[in-house]
Amino acid sequence: MRLLVIDHGCADPPAGRVFRCRAILAEEGIDVLGCGPARVSNLDGPTPGLCGIPLRAVAAGNRAFAAAVRGGEPEAFLATTARIPAALLGLVRETARQAIAEAVDGFDPAAILVLHAGIFADLAVETGLPVVVHAAEADLAMARGAGRVAELVAAALVSADVVVPADAGTAAALAADWLDGRPAADDFSGPIDAACGPRLAAAVRLARRRRDA
Repeated sequence: MRLLVIDHGCADPPAGRVFRCRAILAEEGIDVLGCGPARVSNLDGPTPGLCGIPLRAVAAGNRAFAAAVRGGEPEAFLATTARIPAALLGLVRETARQAIAEAVDGFDPAAILVLHAGIFADLAVETGLPVVVHAAEADLAMARGAGRVAELVAAALVSADVVVPADAGTAAALAADWLDGRPAADDFSGPIDAACGPRLAAAVRLARRRRDA
């Protein structure tokens, strides 16, 4: 199976989390292409295993967002996207939309896994492919009450084929406020860590089965 993994944190090799997921999921028989904010544009030359989202130039006009993109931490990225002006948010999402479309066209994945409930999750849903969203309670807290960002996250979570909570607290928050009564995939609950391969692989295969049913 081919899987596109989209992160909201820096995806540059070798430290990018998409590359750790790539190695972990390879042991489960899944071929991964990573996608996320990257320092080098795809136009500057391909990076094996990565379709980067070039956001540094886009972010340059907003000091806090530019710092979050440079820093590469997904939590900072999620927090600042909840506060940036609507015009900048639209530009960020259009840049990401183009990169995700390029990744889907070139890699032809069977499904998409999105790390974090953030502003790229609904773009994954837009592709029409089966989507798994791995959500943490901090993601939901940053999105809650954030206007347009909250709407985008809510729409993505409701539309995703499988939503994997990071822990029991996240599962409870999802059930209470985000999934319209649909349960999260508690069977696959857990963080993104060295032991997550079997859980994530099972969640992705479930999403694919649900779409094929």
